[in-house]
Amino acid sequence: MKATAIALALSILCALGCGKAEPPVEDQQVVELENGSFTTTRDGRTIHYEVHGAGPVLMALTNSWGLSLEGLRGLFSPLESRTTMVYFDPRGMGGSSAVVEPSDMSLAAVREDFHTVRRHLGLESVNAIGWSNGATNLILLASEHPETIDQAVFVHGIADFGPEDMMAFAQKYPELAQQYVAFQQEMADETLSDSNRDARMREMWLGSYFPAITADPASAGPAIRSAFAGAEFSWAHAQYATSEAPTLDLRDRLGAITASCLVIAGAHDSILVEKVKTISDGASDAVFEVFEASGHFAPIEEPDRFTTTVFRFLGAADAESNDG
Repeated sequence: MKATAIALALSILCALGCGKAEPPVEDQQVVELENGSFTTTRDGRTIHYEVHGAGPVLMALTNSWGLSLEGLRGLFSPLESRTTMVYFDPRGMGGSSAVVEPSDMSLAAVREDFHTVRRHLGLESVNAIGWSNGATNLILLASEHPETIDQAVFVHGIADFGPEDMMAFAQKYPELAQQYVAFQQEMADETLSDSNRDARMREMWLGSYFPAITADPASAGPAIRSAFAGAEFSWAHAQYATSEAPTLDLRDRLGAITASCLVIAGAHDSILVEKVKTISDGASDAVFEVFEASGHFAPIEEPDRFTTTVFRFLGAADAESNDG
């Protein structure tokens, strides 16, 4: 059972991965981008991206574990009322080019495509947001090229995890562990096609896994299924994510981040609040917010507070608003 528990947590964790005064609205660089669906190319590869909304540009860092841009848009679309959101598909999904080699499914490939889209849009630097695995990857993005990230929003991300975290997860969610054992056995069936595996992953993630790591699965479940209704899932990407980073420790990278940071944790998340706080503790300029009524989906579980918090951090809030 120990090995099974570790396998469970490894796969699930691939999906997770002193404040500065808020800048006034007039200090924000607002670049007007045309809304719509577009593509750009690099080295013969096509990257599909979409632009929605108006206001300061906020680029969403795609998750590497196999989620098309519709998934992140399902989470972040309310931000489009005051920001210009930019989303892009990972390689091998949505409108982006097919996977040519396994590394096309890596965390590094996502970061590379982020910068390709950013440069294509003519942005020397940009605000960025990442959720779960995307928030963890944002640590690497913001520390590798700090001059390209102005403000960074980390939503339910972690800077490190190891075997002890994996075992704790399995112990906290024993029923989910049992389900995942059966799920892994089913996915090992060599007669299953890729599309069968993708469909089964979607069913497991939206039907069991995602609701289980919310504050109130009964109420959050339908909202999650609605938010991710148009998204594609990829089992191949999920398997690659598990093998790429079975353990991770990025704490030594946090000091290289020069961006102003907003770090968001959910009080009822599968990730301990203290683990998330490691990001804000390590960054030089960070605001830490705990969402008391949320698990791993604050944008869905506390949507009004989430949008208000992000808008104020970016300097895009209504000057007359007292919400939050």
